[in-house]
Amino acid sequence: MALKIWADCLSVLENEYSSSQLSTWLRPLQVEEKNNSLILYAPNKFVVDWVSNNFINRINEIIKQNSDSNLTN
Repeated sequence: MALKIWADCLSVLENEYSSSQLSTWLRPLQVEEKNNSLILYAPNKFVVDWVSNNFINRINEIIKQNSDSNLTN
């Protein structure tokens, strides 16, 4: 389930960010579902910081929107 959620999120982000941003910052992230939460793992602290400062709010919005729409379907 976590992989599907993350794939859906990346699909939305593909329309909002350049392919270089996706390849550099988002595609290297690994995903795991734990206790009904989606956990993202980055290859290093620099990527963690960059994603936290530049993408995490939008990622959270997309995941929440998709979760809400799945609950109503």
